[in-house]
Amino acid sequence: MLITKIIAKNFKTYRELDLDLTVNEEQPIILIGGENGGGKTTLFQAIYSALYGLKVKDEQHFNKLQNAGERAKNAGNSSNKIELEIHFTGKVLHSDYKYIIKRLYTLNAQNNPVEAVMLNLNGDVFNYGTATPHAERVKKEAEVNKIIKANLPQELSKYFLFDAMEAGNLLKDEYLNRVIKENIENVMGFNKYIQLGNATNTLTQEYIAQSIEIEEERTQYKNLLEEHKKYQDLIDATKVQYDRSLSYAMAQKDFYESAKEGKSLQANIKEQIQIVERKIDDILNKEILFIDQSEKFLNDIEIQVFIPKLITIVQNEIELILSEKSQQNNSDFIEPEHINKVSDKVLEFLAAYNLIKGELTAEQKIKLADYIIKKSGQNKNDTEYDFIDKNDITHFEQLLGWSSINQYNILEQQKSSLEKEIASLPNLKIQLLDLRKNDMGGGEEIIQSYDANELKIKEYKDAIKNYQSEIERLDTKIKRFDLSDEEVPNPKLEILKKLGPLFSNISNALLKNKKARIEEAMKNDLNTTLVVYENQIDRVVLSEDLSNLSFKIYHKAGNEIYLDELNAASKQIIIQVLLKSLHYFGDYNPPVMIDTVFGYLDESSRASLLENYFPKLSHQTILLSTDSEIRKSVDLSKIENFISKKFTLVRDKENQLTEVVEGYFPN
Repeated sequence: MLITKIIAKNFKTYRELDLDLTVNEEQPIILIGGENGGGKTTLFQAIYSALYGLKVKDEQHFNKLQNAGERAKNAGNSSNKIELEIHFTGKVLHSDYKYIIKRLYTLNAQNNPVEAVMLNLNGDVFNYGTATPHAERVKKEAEVNKIIKANLPQELSKYFLFDAMEAGNLLKDEYLNRVIKENIENVMGFNKYIQLGNATNTLTQEYIAQSIEIEEERTQYKNLLEEHKKYQDLIDATKVQYDRSLSYAMAQKDFYESAKEGKSLQANIKEQIQIVERKIDDILNKEILFIDQSEKFLNDIEIQVFIPKLITIVQNEIELILSEKSQQNNSDFIEPEHINKVSDKVLEFLAAYNLIKGELTAEQKIKLADYIIKKSGQNKNDTEYDFIDKNDITHFEQLLGWSSINQYNILEQQKSSLEKEIASLPNLKIQLLDLRKNDMGGGEEIIQSYDANELKIKEYKDAIKNYQSEIERLDTKIKRFDLSDEEVPNPKLEILKKLGPLFSNISNALLKNKKARIEEAMKNDLNTTLVVYENQIDRVVLSEDLSNLSFKIYHKAGNEIYLDELNAASKQIIIQVLLKSLHYFGDYNPPVMIDTVFGYLDESSRASLLENYFPKLSHQTILLSTDSEIRKSVDLSKIENFISKKFTLVRDKENQLTEVVEGYFPN
């Protein structure tokens, strides 16, 4: 995948953005400079949103997404809209395809946000939007999403479009192995085999249960499966508690270490209390907003569901009526009431000049109007729709123009996100309670709470280990029933028995096949970019079992280099080196876009990344930097030969917009 252009109109700080992002094969870097608040992160968001779409909640949210200067200039203008358009190329079966995705957002007559999407695939165009009939929209949306997913699935975008300041956080404490596991399973494409293996095992168990003829044994087998599921549920629940305790430990670790050293923490604790309180308030406010939106959806369900459905049913008939009336109007048809008015005016004229004597009777006037209609070739009964007047036509046109966004899908997405945040509330409240105690009681409270939490972490780990032992014991018993009648074998069951291990073997074989290359690539990159251990890394070791992935680094002296002992800059480098390896050996070939490129890095690490990392990172690398990160006088020369294009984002404070100029912070 190669991004060639991004267009953004009336989107946040951009009023008119049209940016060429093509690169040369030997010059894969695009360098984009900008001061803080200049529009770098918004450019990042524009690219992301053009690919995956904006989730516009309501009118207020729509207004916030608009360019402030444009919004002020066109206040009250219902034609305001936001446009995002991205051009990119990608390979399908070794052939290059050109894609254009355009997304248009506006407000309908009811001030609800609506979306229109256009995908141009090598000249073939797919269009759909909020007003598209549901079945047709689902089909076209699936086609567009399939194309995006083939180039860069949204769930993997965080590994290739990311903020370097956040990269190091992935290596905190015991989160690393989970990050490695998630990366390798998803980016390498192994997760599909894991999911197939799990589904196969479940189906195999159902077939085995059906094949057991003795009822007592069948009952015993089902009981074992239920007990197995019980322990698996316990593992899942304990892992949730374990993750919460880990999160708590991560949040409190700095306070704990400072308290152990006897440092005064009051100022830091008060600041942390405010941060946690804001997090809790934010989650609670989101919950209130979600409830309000859900109630509004239920109250307006006829608008959201029934009316669009009704329009779909009668659409063809309405279009036929409008077509007939339009043809009638285009054939110089004059309404009878207009003819009567013209007749009256003509009679007044004739009487005024004594061309007629006396006034015509009402009956004569009717005959005159009928005569005019007959002579003009009109017949008010030409169509079966002549009973429909102008007001009806206007209402029909408005009905066809009706567009109402189906909030159900948006609410479902919000619900999923909110449930995760609500699940973190108990931990945040405990953390807040401890912080308030610490604010009153000092460092001793911190030490006691942290130590107690460490004991919980150990208890959870032991509990998970014990539950897993029980599952292994049950697996042994369950396998005793894994016998089919040799005289009358069940073909489906026999195939399923082979498929389960096959999927597991495929995923582990793929990992083993790529493992050595990942390890070697990471070792070489770390020896050049990890300045604190430059040329001292002997090996990087990934485990061979996807079910228990681990990641370790060893010094040439033979000892393991413990990741949690490294500083923030070193952690950032390690995670970026990992992402580079996943980019090279994964199933996808997307561009890499990095905001705040240097994060926590010191002078030596900066130079190392510039010289050894960025030029070889991807076939297209977009770097967003301030002038204090990649400095013109010191750093720019190190990557100059690898840069295809340089731009600077300049903020126009008076007009509230960002403009793009050629060059990197030109004088």
